[in-house]
Amino acid sequence: MPGLRSALVAAALLAAVLPAVAADTASLVGTWRVERIVDTDADGKQRYPYGERPKGYIVYDPSGHLHVQIMRTPVPPPFAAGDDAKGSDAETRAAFLGYAAYFGTWRVDAAKGVLTHRVEGSLMPSYTGTDQPRPFRIDGDVLTIEGDSDGVHFLRRLRRVR
Repeated sequence: MPGLRSALVAAALLAAVLPAVAADTASLVGTWRVERIVDTDADGKQRYPYGERPKGYIVYDPSGHLHVQIMRTPVPPPFAAGDDAKGSDAETRAAFLGYAAYFGTWRVDAAKGVLTHRVEGSLMPSYTGTDQPRPFRIDGDVLTIEGDSDGVHFLRRLRRVR
């Protein structure tokens, strides 16, 4: 009975993987404070897109939803006009580039060690409607998202808020 044997093997594999997925999923649920964001190019030059001490949070809720808020530090000064709706092009660009915000859902592929953010809405129009797979690991209360993309090594380190 090759069909039955295949089904039993598949069921056994699924039973082995599901606890790992559930464990990774459960261990991600909560609020994570951003500690470090650094990109390193092929020449070893490091870039800190949100400054050397970024601020922000990523929240993974038990229903599979997430939201991300990250800002550059030091914070740019208030717009010279005194009105956020009347910033110069340079002021508005600096504010936009110094902040990341999006929301959506998340899922874990424990076998691959990948966390995927499915972006439903974002400050960055190019992110909306995309999947953002991220290699990750959790060590106690530290979440590390790290990998390579387009010749750049990225590192995002977060700490669980207790």
